[in-house]
Amino acid sequence: MSLSVDWRAIAEKLGTITRTEHGWSERGGTHVACDAIAEILGDSVLREAVDFYVSGEPGFEVAKSVLMLLKPSASMERCREIFRDPADPQQAADAIELLRMVADRRVLAWLPEFLASDNDAVRIWTLGILDQLLVMQEAITPEEAAPFFKQALVDPSSNVRSAASRFLEDLAECEQVIAMRSLMQ
Repeated sequence: MSLSVDWRAIAEKLGTITRTEHGWSERGGTHVACDAIAEILGDSVLREAVDFYVSGEPGFEVAKSVLMLLKPSASMERCREIFRDPADPQQAADAIELLRMVADRRVLAWLPEFLASDNDAVRIWTLGILDQLLVMQEAITPEEAAPFFKQALVDPSSNVRSAASRFLEDLAECEQVIAMRSLMQ
């Protein structure tokens, strides 16, 4: 199988080419590469990767790893669609667990819907999304995360409340480590 790629068309679609008075300039890097690979694969392949991951079939971790690397919008949207399908509560939870690893700050608008779910596992994985966005990606502020953690601390489920408490304890420890590092410099 030979794959022909129109690199110029991809660069133009991604907006990485800037016309200048002397011709053009370009930007690249890891994020551009991931966006280009996602473009080459196409939304249908990326959505199928989400479906394969939540199926739990052998090879699902490879699909997850690719989606984690690329973080394509199509995978975020597919995770939300699977969550909204009430047919399989385990797949809904698995979709939110995957979303934790592929999400960006755009999912903040979706979190109230996830926290309103009847599925405890969905609500717990939603806290994982907050943790990823707040600590790992530094894509949101503590002020943006606080209302969601407050809601989880009064959740009807003791499992959700306990998970929220653990996340907040871990965040406090993380802040202490950061403070200690700054004192040692």
